[in-house]
Amino acid sequence: MPREGEPRTARAAGPEAAARVFVDPALCIGSGICLATAPRHFEPGGDNRSRARPDAPAADESAEDAAALCPVEAIGLVAGPPAPGPPPGP
Repeated sequence: MPREGEPRTARAAGPEAAARVFVDPALCIGSGICLATAPRHFEPGGDNRSRARPDAPAADESAEDAAALCPVEAIGLVAGPPAPGPPPGP
């Protein structure tokens, strides 16, 4: 369990396991701190809650800040595969 103010993380070694953000919809209260802090990682979801963007880059300092600032600890970081890149050109 993280100490107060520290994001929940589950990082693995290697570039294929870059940390990604997730939002627990059962905990999210829709305060909007994550959207203001890390808009590349979060987007508005249903019922005034936020959700992780499916095309978000690997978690960076702004995503970690959003996780640390979330008043209900609804944001976490988890190791996962890289987000898909842009589709190939014509």
